[in-house]
Amino acid sequence: MPDRAVRRRVLSQNFLVDRRAIDALVHGSGAGAGDLVVDIGAGNGLISEALARRGAQVLAIERDPALVRRLRAKFATWPAVTVLEDDVLTAPLPAGPFRAVANIPFGITTKILRRLLDDDGLVRADLIVQAEVARKRGTQGRGTLLNACWEPWFEFGTGARIPAAAFRPVPRVETAVLVVTRRDPPLLDPAARREYTAFVTAGFEGARPTVASALARAIPRDRFAGLARELGFAAGALPSHLGVDHWVGLFLAAGPSRSGVASARASWRLG
Repeated sequence: MPDRAVRRRVLSQNFLVDRRAIDALVHGSGAGAGDLVVDIGAGNGLISEALARRGAQVLAIERDPALVRRLRAKFATWPAVTVLEDDVLTAPLPAGPFRAVANIPFGITTKILRRLLDDDGLVRADLIVQAEVARKRGTQGRGTLLNACWEPWFEFGTGARIPAAAFRPVPRVETAVLVVTRRDPPLLDPAARREYTAFVTAGFEGARPTVASALARAIPRDRFAGLARELGFAAGALPSHLGVDHWVGLFLAAGPSRSGVASARASWRLG
């Protein structure tokens, strides 16, 4: 198998080549003059080019050395585009507010999401992902662990579907745009993120069989039943049945944890 084909297979490279689809992605993101935008897995550079033409400053991250050489040649006279040869999972991200607009490698979608959402600078991300991932992550109230852990600070939504014919090579799966936007204001104090994540993770991983049983040490069952009525879900609910308002409400009701981090402050209420 030629080296180029091997790299594409290993790095999950399906390049977006349809300029109408690229223009729709960039226009839909709202990125433009004054924005700093990260293009993850910049590949052929067409998304970076479209972003720069709209006035954005672009950080094009690409780990394939052959593609990096082509990108640097392509953008040698483009001051708005900086090409970084690195792995996005470890690469330094911008120090200030930034957006992400990209056709990301499908094989590491969740890892990339965690990397971006962990960064305090991310304002919005418009990412081409597998359509099933966009549906799973972008549909409110689906109750996945990743969504539940991040929705106090981010809103997830879905954008347009992109036809397979818009890529080279043509992917075997359908694709769509996943949109992630930072909440302003958030539903919970950002200082509570670690404690809240541990709380929700315990609710998911310890649910044998229900959330009430998983959180029994933090919220006694008799109190849990009353909270469930107040928050609007069944006392015997599974983790997948709860939305972000439910999780945040339970977390605040449980009060500051034994860790000593005073994160559940009375001034932070559900929006």
